[in-house]
Formats: sequence, structure tokens, C-alpha cells
Amino acid sequence: MARYVPRTYKNHRAARFFAKFLIGLVIAAVLLAVSLFFGLRRYVVYTPDGLRLEISWLDNTEPDG
Repeated sequence: MARYVPRTYKNHRAARFFAKFLIGLVIAAVLLAVSLFFGLRRYVVYTPDGLRLEISWLDNTEPDG
């Protein structure tokens, strides 16, 4: 006689995929944040009012002349 075995393996497989997907998203977000931090570090200007980003190619003002 065959024993009844519930189909729990499929549920675990989906949970593992979801967990791996979430871990991948977290790792990607951390890598993006670290790369932005080190990439934009040269554009940080320290003023008495606090920190400010001065990125020349994002400046919307037109030069005089």
C-alpha cells in the first residue's frame, strides 16, 4: 500500500527561490550604495552649513557669455 505524502517539496522550493531572490536584491542594493559612495566621494564639498554635492555635469546654470 502506498503511503500518502503531502506535496511539501514544491512549497520549500518556492520559498528557497524567494529567499535567494531577496538575498540577491539586498546584495545588489548594498553594492550599488557602496559604489555610489566611493564614486561620488570626490564631488562632496564640506561647508560650514554641512555637506553638499557639487557635480559639474548636473549643474543646470548656463555660463555667462
